[in-house]
Amino acid sequence: MKKYVWLLIAAAFAVAVLAMVGCKPAETPTTSPSPTAPVPTPDTQCPAIKSVVVRNVYEDAYDRNVVKKDGSFTITITFDEDVAGDWSCILDENAWTVKVVNPTRQGTGFKDGVGAIVKDVDKEAKNKIVITATITEVHNTVYEVYGLLCSEDDAAQYVKSLKLEDYQEPTLADTVTFKLKSTCKVYDQLGIPCCGLEGEACCAPVCEPVTIPSGCPLQ
Repeated sequence: MKKYVWLLIAAAFAVAVLAMVGCKPAETPTTSPSPTAPVPTPDTQCPAIKSVVVRNVYEDAYDRNVVKKDGSFTITITFDEDVAGDWSCILDENAWTVKVVNPTRQGTGFKDGVGAIVKDVDKEAKNKIVITATITEVHNTVYEVYGLLCSEDDAAQYVKSLKLEDYQEPTLADTVTFKLKSTCKVYDQLGIPCCGLEGEACCAPVCEPVTIPSGCPLQ
């Protein structure tokens, strides 16, 4: 009798073990979601000015006692993306207004800006516009000063050219402003236009852009 009781107990225990182990639901492995490719932000901005460099390009002839008759300088405008047009208008010299500002010059009008003559406009690479202009400060039929004041040497030579007694050297370099007429548009490869392109920069003796503080320092 005891033998059958132990057999029944063992069988019940075995059934219980099988119930706990065999009846446990199988775990389904969790699958990782497929990565979603980032959606690029559509370009909605027109070309923006990244930097402006202004510098003299004429040859300094004072050391050779030759009168300098070419006051040419360049404005190199670099954009943050390629420019597609409107080149027929952008490259028109008459589409640009360029002024030279320097309240420490002797000549009248430089406090508010004297207009420079734009002689050429060209494109360089795909994102640069180079404006070549000339400026002459005329005091009378004898004394004329050509070009921009960018350095301390330019300021010293400026006073020598004017031949004025007791006149202090300019304390600021020239600021050059530029503006494209409103009917011209600068647009990118997608045709997104910019209207009213304009800006300013200090004249610098090196080819690095100079940020305008309260005035342009002579270098």
